[in-house]
Amino acid sequence: MSPGKILPKIIPAIGGAAAVGYGLGPAQLLFGPPLVVLGLGGVVLGVTSVLLYRILEPLLRPEAVDPETPRGPVRIRELEHEKQAVLKAIREIEFDYQMRKIAEPDYRELSQRYRARAMRLMRELEAGDDYRTLIEQELKARMSVPAEKK
Repeated sequence: MSPGKILPKIIPAIGGAAAVGYGLGPAQLLFGPPLVVLGLGGVVLGVTSVLLYRILEPLLRPEAVDPETPRGPVRIRELEHEKQAVLKAIREIEFDYQMRKIAEPDYRELSQRYRARAMRLMRELEAGDDYRTLIEQELKARMSVPAEKK
């Protein structure tokens, strides 16, 4: 094990031992509740110092954080999560329509909107990291459809 993994486990024990050593030495405490509480206080101080170090370490070492880390898997997880939410919304809309909680025109509009969003999400997931091709395909599809005349 590396020192970085062992040290956080040892520091609370060192804190407790130092507190008990102080209690037995300069404070001249006998073994009993005051010495036990002092030892536990040392352990808590050690745990707190380890936690504080872990909180401050990323701020003190900016080179440890690599901003150039590829975010592909994170984006895919976000898309997958959003797809699941949209599919759940579609199921809820269908259930509400079957229970006659929403009118048919509202059901058709909401269903169409959510299904279109689900299809876009699925295309993005299928494209993977090839966003450029996906964007070009969507632009061609939108440009080929003539604008509605008012």
